[in-house]
Amino acid sequence: MGALDPYSRPARATPAGVLALCVAAAVVVLVPAHRTSGQQPIASPPDEQARVRLVELHRAAVAQLEAARGGATVDEVARALRDASRSLDALGAEPDPPSTRQPPILAAQARADLRRAATDLRTLPPSDAERVAAAVRTTLALLEKIRARLDGDVALGLTFQGSYSQAAPKEPAYGGHATAMGPVPTSAPSPVDGAPVPVTFEEGAHLPAAMHCGGATKDHIVESACGGVALFDYDGDGWLDIYLVTAAALTPARQRVPHRNVLYRNLGQWKFEDVSKKAGVDLAAWGSGACVGDVDGDGHLDLYVTNWGPNVLFRNRGDGTFEDATAAAGLAAGGWSTGCAFFDADADGDLDLYVARYVETTWDAVVHAQRSLVWRNGPHIMVGPAGLPGEADLFFENVGHGKFVEATAAHGLADAARAYGFGVLATDYDDDGFVDLFVANDSNPNFLYHNRGDGRFESTGLLAGVAVNGEARAQAGMGVDAGDYDGDGRVDLVLTAFAHDRNTLYRNIDGRHFEDASVAAGLAAATFVRMGWGTAFIDADLDGRLDLFFANGHIFSDVDRYPALGETYRQKNQLLLNAGTTFRDVSDRAGPGLQVAHVGRGLAVGDLDNDGDLDVVVNNTDDVPTVLENRQATKHHWVGVRATAASGNRFAIGAKVTVSGGGRTQVREVRSGGSFLSQNDLRAYFGLGDYAGPVDIEVRMPGGHRWTWKALPVDRLHDLELSR
Repeated sequence: MGALDPYSRPARATPAGVLALCVAAAVVVLVPAHRTSGQQPIASPPDEQARVRLVELHRAAVAQLEAARGGATVDEVARALRDASRSLDALGAEPDPPSTRQPPILAAQARADLRRAATDLRTLPPSDAERVAAAVRTTLALLEKIRARLDGDVALGLTFQGSYSQAAPKEPAYGGHATAMGPVPTSAPSPVDGAPVPVTFEEGAHLPAAMHCGGATKDHIVESACGGVALFDYDGDGWLDIYLVTAAALTPARQRVPHRNVLYRNLGQWKFEDVSKKAGVDLAAWGSGACVGDVDGDGHLDLYVTNWGPNVLFRNRGDGTFEDATAAAGLAAGGWSTGCAFFDADADGDLDLYVARYVETTWDAVVHAQRSLVWRNGPHIMVGPAGLPGEADLFFENVGHGKFVEATAAHGLADAARAYGFGVLATDYDDDGFVDLFVANDSNPNFLYHNRGDGRFESTGLLAGVAVNGEARAQAGMGVDAGDYDGDGRVDLVLTAFAHDRNTLYRNIDGRHFEDASVAAGLAAATFVRMGWGTAFIDADLDGRLDLFFANGHIFSDVDRYPALGETYRQKNQLLLNAGTTFRDVSDRAGPGLQVAHVGRGLAVGDLDNDGDLDVVVNNTDDVPTVLENRQATKHHWVGVRATAASGNRFAIGAKVTVSGGGRTQVREVRSGGSFLSQNDLRAYFGLGDYAGPVDIEVRMPGGHRWTWKALPVDRLHDLELSR
């Protein structure tokens, strides 16, 4: 999402031979190799040989520093410090490749910093644990900046949850995020592009609570990514309520002005009441997002709020109020937490929790931040995420009675890459009855964790084809959702990305592998210029096919001053209707609610007025939210499902709901978290088009237990109890 690090230089095109090798490295696990007899491997050019050597030295230095930090004896620490200092010296002294046309891989200042760090390590007393720890942290931060430089065009050092080489963009990347700039993609227009738009979105309610995210000029990256929204029925009255997350504001003098999160109780008829203080959830923190789940099995939805700073678990008392149960539950986490999701990782009947985290930073860094970089020869912008240390994601296992223990490594979910995590999605992508995890990473390959069925996970992002896009590029991944857009019974994934890139649609091919279908499905051209955040698969017109909704908004507040860039700070949201295997952007004709421009962030969908179609709420930076009522003249039929269990995971989070009727079968998943730091309606809704006959419904819970109901009527919400 961010910009060039202090050691950056303009990107360059990679020689064709290197590009071919890098692409092959990225896809070799997916495609069987066919080799002609006598074929010789292609040697890397000298530039790339030098880069590989630098990457090897960098990895060695990081490993040696970690060994110094974890050394059990003084001798072990001393030996690791000596080894690390040698690697840093070699990294700083490595000669540039023998090329008169290319700039140095590492700038002179970077080399000088590395040599200085090597000297500091050599003079460090290994017995002084506090000084060793401080020096290791400082040196690792320096190496993170170097890593961002070495990633550069070929990204041989891109940390992946596995090995990886990334192809270089052919066009210069005018920024430091992983998204490559280039010509606007083209895609053939859908044959139904001129068809009428059967659905419109209009403002359903005006909610006065604004979401704040730092100062107006956005000098630090922490001021650019706030504002999740949660739609959930906190008081059990059958109406979806709205919870809006905010951060603090900053004055021009960089003084902090606190603001509070807001809970609006749904009174029906598009009327909402601010009950934040009365309910006890008016948290004044630097908020990121939220997700919900019944963590203690008492039949009431609890609320988890992620922050820059300690997170908060609000336990629902069941009387319309909440209590802060963070300490008792062991879920404070800390750092800069972003996306979260409750899910039953081990199929034991209770909800565990995954929390993504972004970058390490301090209040001092925020106060003194300066926009020292330049975006596409236009506005001055903040540093990051490249050049900033990432924070590892966390997993908390539910051990009963509302208590959790941090068990990330024990479950195979250790974030070795310390990637810049945003959206978290819990989905059973291979349909084996166990919930898997997808994490959208900014400027790093995405994570896909396959649930092995025993409570442990394995990283399969590269093998499955969702770590990078079809061009072998790691994108500035922000929001994510899953849904079966092509009606083949398998859930597909959608990822939002930076401006002058495209959102990516990953089509599920066989339950194990995905292909980038963005161009073929018409997403590439439609989403290229705008900057996507929250997203949702939503059957907006109830025709039985999942459409796409995107919340958009830039992060560079003065980008409008440079009209030649073709970008704006405030942007319109988008609705793309599903035409079968392609999508058509109908945003300009889908009602007045889509004609307003804001700086959109979190997005959640749900049936706010209980009329059977899904409405949309978008949280907007330094502005009030957008609350959109779904209005349509289709007269299409629908059915909704609210599944409940007698104990444990009472709201059936992680359930796969299948509806069959009229010759069509559709699937939905009940999920906590998703989109961009947000929470959707926990009820599953299905459009049926013109079909008005009865439907069969199946609910499958994590672990494989199934319940079926036959010949249920349509045009209503069914409360289905999962009895044992």
